[in-house]
Amino acid sequence: MKERIEHDLAVSSVIGEMIMIALVIILVALFASSVFSLIPGERDATVDIAMKSGAGDSGIIFWHKGGDWVQKKDLTVVVLDKDGGRKEYPSGSVPIILYNVNNDETMTFDLGGRLEVSPVSELKKGDMIRVLTRTTVIYSGEI
Repeated sequence: MKERIEHDLAVSSVIGEMIMIALVIILVALFASSVFSLIPGERDATVDIAMKSGAGDSGIIFWHKGGDWVQKKDLTVVVLDKDGGRKEYPSGSVPIILYNVNNDETMTFDLGGRLEVSPVSELKKGDMIRVLTRTTVIYSGEI
């Protein structure tokens, strides 16, 4: 008679290894998700700005006194008049010009630089003016 050989002895070690691999994969995924949740997200720009409102035709000048630099393409100047009207001047519009410390026209609003809003006929004393980036208001004041 022929003897029956049982092949079940190797099955338990293979199943054990598969369970260990699955456990390691689950633990790595849990560890990675908890570590990535601790990484801070992108923050908004923080800028210290001083405004000078010129008399008559000189417009408005914003001075960068400290904080982060902001690209020109991200800036928008908004004027809110007393009557509830709103006028936006995006960075590509004519009345906005940026200068650096050396009085050269530039594409970034950085420390020591200035942002000039050319004379705009709609600007009146008592209007609110705001300088915005894409995500936040970096200056708000009254003309």
